[in-house]
Amino acid sequence: MLNNLIITVLAVSAPILLCAIGSLLCDRAGVTNISLEGTMLISAFAAVAGCYFTENWITGILAGVGAGLAASLFFALITIKFGGAELVVGFTMNVLLDGLSIFLLRTIFDVSGSLVSERIVKIPEFSVPVLKDIPILGGFMTDLNILVCFAYISVFLAYFILKKTQLGLQIISSGENPQAAATVGISVYRIRLLTLVITGVLCGLAGAQLSIGYLSMFTEGMTAGRGFIALVAVMFARGNALRVLLVTMLFGTAEMLSNYLQLYEYSSYLILMIPYICVIALTIIQLMLEKKKQKIKRAVKKAVQ
Repeated sequence: MLNNLIITVLAVSAPILLCAIGSLLCDRAGVTNISLEGTMLISAFAAVAGCYFTENWITGILAGVGAGLAASLFFALITIKFGGAELVVGFTMNVLLDGLSIFLLRTIFDVSGSLVSERIVKIPEFSVPVLKDIPILGGFMTDLNILVCFAYISVFLAYFILKKTQLGLQIISSGENPQAAATVGISVYRIRLLTLVITGVLCGLAGAQLSIGYLSMFTEGMTAGRGFIALVAVMFARGNALRVLLVTMLFGTAEMLSNYLQLYEYSSYLILMIPYICVIALTIIQLMLEKKKQKIKRAVKKAVQ
């Protein structure tokens, strides 16, 4: 039973985690990208469509990544190239891509609501021999797929890049002081474009995990706010990839609980609120911590004076 709970948490957390890592890189580079929700949704549709027409999950993943990359490049074109307001463009893209996924679903497949078919091949799962039989630890080594594994590997890759590499220093300097970064020869434009490309790929993988990894179907609006939850995770983590992992696992646990509690005689509407209650709670905690930090700074200044 415990292993099943762990497997579920890992699977439902993976799409949020992939988006959150992409958002973290954008945030450190000085880009406010709130189009994660729409990018993940159109990627989920593309993954299902690619899988449906080829009956191959690899093609589905590639189609999802392609859609995510195209959406991020469009965001980069409007914001970085033409100077559009990032918040306005991001919000508009979320609405646009949501409507586009519905339009394509009804135009291409002539269905509304959900697309379910035997032609949609789910990403195969695997278990690590020997380790899967270890109590508790075995839950992390059972019924995995390559996207779930990559989601958690990406956390440590992001941590290593930001903390230990020259590229990480360039990303951080582009976000904290772009004028100084440009003075020493760093192309802020290229760094921000690179982070958006990475975010597009990660959102594409997130959409593929959601539609052909965790499930094997596409439903209108199936992301259900996961992109916004990823943004909250990044905000609360304050630039630390390991904190992003912890916060994302918390949301994954909340979603797992909401799924399991629906089996009992509780109102499904109240249960489905659990992940979003966690979002609100963490946001309040973040604000309280910021106020406390400001009070400490003011107290230190008065003491110095």
